[in-house]
Amino acid sequence: MQKVYKPFKFSQIQNSAHFSEIMNEAGLPFPVSADMSVLAEPVQLGNKTIPNRICIQPLEGFDGTREGAPSDLIFRRYNRFAKGGAGLLWYESITIADDGRCNPLQMIIKPSTIKEIKRLVDETDRTAINAFGRKPYNVLQLTHSGRRSVDANWKSTPLAVVANPYIDHHNAIDGQSGTLSFATDEKIEQIIQEFIEAAVLSVEAGFDSVDIKVCHEYILRELLAAFNRPGKFGGSFENRSRALFDIIDGVRKRLGNSIDICVRLNAYDCIPYPHGWGMVKEEGVMAPDLTETIKLCQMLVERDVRLINISTMMPRYQPYGRGYLAELEGSEIHPYKGTYHLLKATKEIKDAVPGGLFVCTGLTWLEQFGGNVGAGGVKEGWFDFAGFGRQAFAYPDFAKDIIEKNTMYHSKTCITCDKCYDLIQKGHTTTGCVIRDQEVYLPLYRKYVQKQG
Repeated sequence: MQKVYKPFKFSQIQNSAHFSEIMNEAGLPFPVSADMSVLAEPVQLGNKTIPNRICIQPLEGFDGTREGAPSDLIFRRYNRFAKGGAGLLWYESITIADDGRCNPLQMIIKPSTIKEIKRLVDETDRTAINAFGRKPYNVLQLTHSGRRSVDANWKSTPLAVVANPYIDHHNAIDGQSGTLSFATDEKIEQIIQEFIEAAVLSVEAGFDSVDIKVCHEYILRELLAAFNRPGKFGGSFENRSRALFDIIDGVRKRLGNSIDICVRLNAYDCIPYPHGWGMVKEEGVMAPDLTETIKLCQMLVERDVRLINISTMMPRYQPYGRGYLAELEGSEIHPYKGTYHLLKATKEIKDAVPGGLFVCTGLTWLEQFGGNVGAGGVKEGWFDFAGFGRQAFAYPDFAKDIIEKNTMYHSKTCITCDKCYDLIQKGHTTTGCVIRDQEVYLPLYRKYVQKQG
């Protein structure tokens, strides 16, 4: 990762009121509540109940088997999550096809792996029931990695949908470029069918919902920004969103209401138009415009896709200044500004789409005050669920501490050191929290990142 500006010493911030004061002085007026009890409230979604308003976001450990099944480390991770108490468990990104992996150990949902994926869900549910008397609401994130794809040896094999001069030289998660190939309309139609078949298997695995992933740099998100692509999947809003809605409609036709559908969506791409989604339609201008994002969310809710998880390329990137390009150029990144703008955008979207239930992203950056901002955001109507990503790697029982003790302990939180990213990007190995889960991940960090021994 690049230079990250981190001016706040969270260990020295006394309480949520002090945190709020510091953030307001910095021009970051986050919603903050000292009382986090609102996060313990259940939420009704159709005929199912989400036990509380705390969500663990999709967290890949890059640690499946070569065949695409869950490994012992994956079973361990979800066991820890289940014991931790979050009511909304958004399972990590599982690819729909062998050629859509973003790492050689990403899980793949297919007939040969479905038995083990179902065992993962069953055992995770059982652990939560034993601990809390209920299971979480389980979402499976389905994806095709597109320009992020790699082969079995980590060689970049990017499948793009349109040329993008800002990122064509940076495709794989470790910064490789690879040789771009461009998906034909026929290939996109094949991917649409693979998403539908994966949703069918998700019912067999026991998930409550499937997420049709439209975020970060993966293929369905890229299609939303395919302004310069000719043909049925590019140009107009209708064409750029066609694949997403063809998948949703195809799943409904095959499965009816036997499984819910949800979406994790970039609010904006932090890449200028005409190469970024959700941005002002002036070439080269780095500023967000949520008009199309809101329109898409309204269309999703009309199709009864009510649960929408709002993200961007990464919360640390601002939709202003250099945006995502700061990562590629080595410019300084201001993650707290990026997180604030993303939460603010989530509020703007929620205000415009009253039928949706929105999950926010980025709270891990706020360390022990992430729960206070999550609760403040729910109370003030910014979003409906507090979403935490790599916080769960470091602090898997954070939800239990919020609900039972109205606190998050700084000594247990993610310190946003990026060593989990180093394990992936520099070490090409499995990832987790090097600081808080040292028994498993510190030896890997020393071996594969520091090259010791």
